[in-house]
Amino acid sequence: MKILLINPPYALSEVPIMPLGPAYIAAVLGEQGYEVNVLDLLVSRYSRDKIRKKLEEFRPDIVGVTSVTMNYPVASEILRYCKSVDGDIKTVIGGPHVTFCPVETLNEAPWIDIVVRREGEQTMLDIAGGKKLEEIAGIAFRADDNEVSMTGERDLLQNLDDIPLPARHLFPLSRYHALDVHASIIAGRGCPFSCIFCVGSKMGGRRARYRNPKLVVDEVEQVLDYGFKEVNFEDDLLTLNHRHLYAICDEIINRGLKFNWSVFSRADTVNLELLRRMKEAGCNWMLYGVESGNQRILDTAKKKITLDKIREGVRLGQEAGINILASFIIGLPGETVETLKETNRFAQELGVSYGFNVLSPFPGTEVRERADEYGIEILTNDWSKYDANRPVTRTAGAGPKEINETLQRYYRRIKLLFAEIEKMNEGDLVEAMRPRGHSTLAWTLLHGDVIESLGMMEPSGEPVVSLASRVAGLVSYPPDEVSESIERWVDQGLLKHETRNGHLVWRWR
Repeated sequence: MKILLINPPYALSEVPIMPLGPAYIAAVLGEQGYEVNVLDLLVSRYSRDKIRKKLEEFRPDIVGVTSVTMNYPVASEILRYCKSVDGDIKTVIGGPHVTFCPVETLNEAPWIDIVVRREGEQTMLDIAGGKKLEEIAGIAFRADDNEVSMTGERDLLQNLDDIPLPARHLFPLSRYHALDVHASIIAGRGCPFSCIFCVGSKMGGRRARYRNPKLVVDEVEQVLDYGFKEVNFEDDLLTLNHRHLYAICDEIINRGLKFNWSVFSRADTVNLELLRRMKEAGCNWMLYGVESGNQRILDTAKKKITLDKIREGVRLGQEAGINILASFIIGLPGETVETLKETNRFAQELGVSYGFNVLSPFPGTEVRERADEYGIEILTNDWSKYDANRPVTRTAGAGPKEINETLQRYYRRIKLLFAEIEKMNEGDLVEAMRPRGHSTLAWTLLHGDVIESLGMMEPSGEPVVSLASRVAGLVSYPPDEVSESIERWVDQGLLKHETRNGHLVWRWR
């Protein structure tokens, strides 16, 4: 049995991080003896020819993709094309979007055979093992009469330590290293909170499940060995269980590991002692989900936090020496022109880095399911627009015009602030404020398969210089920047060349 997992592309504005879900599923399938390949279309050019070539070479029995709402359309289209190439391929899709609209997905996309709901590891093993679909918990599928059938909910995995470490080796690691992105790790699953804009507790359960801290740090060591320099803990709320987090920090410190890591958190789940231990273990960034500077909106969103608690959490983080990023959602129920101003003032008052996201009422969220009750008008179901960067809803007091004006003021302020810091030659601050996560040059080369397009090159002088010269002629970046980047990637072993018929062929390792 051969299984091909495809990582679909998404918008450039999003940081291209290697996905954990497919890496876990690949590991579980591989452990049971199935032959698994990954086609990563996130960090390479997306084309049908590339998909066809992979299908013809690997000849998979099953093709699976996972997606969030914003890249569901392209994920569905990928499966449509796979089905057109080989009608016998079993097509499977998972992820939060289809979990909460499985019937709609199968009705609108007859080329999709199976929808996997919530956690997918054991479900994919059942599918690959040939178990009768009606006996597989946690899926939706098209029955013999062409009607959509849904099986019962699958119990969540209780012992996360039974899952092997994610199969990151199946992904093009050198491409992610060229983008200079972090590795994602989870130390547990689940979230006890019920914020109306999030599906975290529905996907992972209300009761938190934790991995053995020693295994978590084993994984940290593995990703460091793979060449990643930073780690982000993707848990919905790593700072909720202090005992568990202390154990992870102690394990990192005791092993003498030196690396930077970041974490998602709530401002009311930390104290100074914990933050100082995190800092000692290498934590250098925390993202606080603040959401709004208006208490009434926070209460409506069921955030269960106060503005004073947020202020205190930010102060403690600063005192511990950890960089704080405050994340806001504009357009929540009750939003008005005045509350937008309140949020803007509050964000600046906190005195830390902050960012504005726009409400996207994803399938499965309470704000979508009860939109009328919350006074939210959903303006479009074009899922590609659900990127949290543009308004797709309106309230009685704030619509797209007001939201976009707020965003533009925010962007202008950040641009001016950055310019002032550069004038003061505050190098550390400049570096901290730069867009983190990926190099635009690297993204251009990877997304366009520029290196691959060069084909066989005539040997001429120093190979690295020749490569840099060719690339500089194909992209709109300063030649010095291209040359510096190419040399760095070659020195890091990310780009390599071989000789074929007297010609040089460069490729990402």
